[in-house]
Formats: sequence, C-alpha cells, structure tokens
Amino acid sequence: MIYNGFDFSPWFDTRLITRSLMPGYDVETEDLPGRPGERFMRAKLKPLAITVRAKWRARPADDMAALRRTMVPRLMCLKEAPLVLDDERHLGLSYMAVLTSPGELDNLWHTGSADLEFTAYDPIAYGATKRGTVGYSTQLMVGGSYETKPVVTCKPGGSVSYLRLTDMGSGKYVQVTASLTSSTEVVFDMENEQATVNGENHAVTYDSDYFALQPGANSLRLSSGSGTIEYTERHVG
Repeated sequence: MIYNGFDFSPWFDTRLITRSLMPGYDVETEDLPGRPGERFMRAKLKPLAITVRAKWRARPADDMAALRRTMVPRLMCLKEAPLVLDDERHLGLSYMAVLTSPGELDNLWHTGSADLEFTAYDPIAYGATKRGTVGYSTQLMVGGSYETKPVVTCKPGGSVSYLRLTDMGSGKYVQVTASLTSSTEVVFDMENEQATVNGENHAVTYDSDYFALQPGANSLRLSSGSGTIEYTERHVG
C-alpha cells in the first residue's frame, strides 16, 4: 500500500483489502401528477469505503513501540491523498482518499494488525495522465471506463474576436469572446468549470457548456489556432 506518497510495504503486509464491487449511488426521483409511480431524475455516486488489513512485517526483537510511533505520522493525513492498493499497483490506479478510521491494533507484538478504513469521497479511481495537442480537427482515444474532464491550453491562430472549443460528438462547446491575438493564452478547465485569458478569470458565453471526454473515441475542434490538452484516465469498479 502507498498512501500520501509513502510506501508501507516494507513495514506492513497490506494485501487483504475489502471494498464494494462498485460505488453505490443515491437515486433522486419526483412525483408527477396523473402518472403512476415516480420519474427518475438523477443519480449521485456515494463515497467508497476501503478497508485494508495492515499486518506488521516485524521480528520478535523489534521495538514495536518505536515502530508504531514511526508509522503513525505517515498514516495521519488530514486531507485527501493518493491511495495505491496492493491489488491494483500493476494497473497504475489510485484513489484520492482519507484515512477516516485507523482501527485498533489487536496487540503490540510483532504479529499485530489493524484494519485501516479509508474513504474515497470521489469513488472513481485515477489512472494515467495523458497529454496531447488540439487544433481544428483533433481525434483522441481516451482510455479508462469513466468520463474525464480535461484542461485545454491554447492560442488563436491570429487576431480573432472569440475562441471556441467544441466536442463534436455531443455538440457541446465552451467559448470566450474577447479581442484575442496569436500571443493570447486561453485555458479551458473543464473540471473546475473555469476559463482564463492570459491567466485572468474570464467569463464564457451564456450558451457554453463545460464537457467531459468519454472513454473511447473523442473528436474536438478548436475554432482557431492550436494548443495542448491534459486529462487523467478514470476507472470505475
């Protein structure tokens, strides 16, 4: 197990992991007059609980009190941090998780173990970060099994009055309208739903719609110029 950048495998055997097959979700519905039952409106993913059995890799002669004091500061992280589980190391996947319950050490000897419960409030695992280029006609093959929201950094091809990035599959687009030149840097941040022009926050047009990339083939179009795109592949399950 790797948590917050620290590899615990030399000190703990953490191969016993318990988690749901997939994240749970809450379903929201509404009543409709004159219609039997209810109408589905939306579903929201629930946080994912992950329990890791941490068993000491220690010898009878080891100072367990000292080892415990060494490990505790590495486990204590009062924020979301990357969690890499032993059964997914080979896949290069991680969760952004918080240690929400450290459990109890069942004894203080070298065979002691504890159940560490992590909570991934974003229950979709993170995979490889990908980078590429965007232009008037851009084809991307996105890996993973869940949508991902990219950051696109671009510059117009000359003096223009707007810059638009379109997802050709869905028809959604984001657009900034301003006096732009070939040296103007425009950033479309889909995750945070924010656009900047030369580092300053800038409003997008009223009909803009921040979009996500879907697993598989994606087609993008930049109205002028070129730029770069960065995204992290996401994996469900």
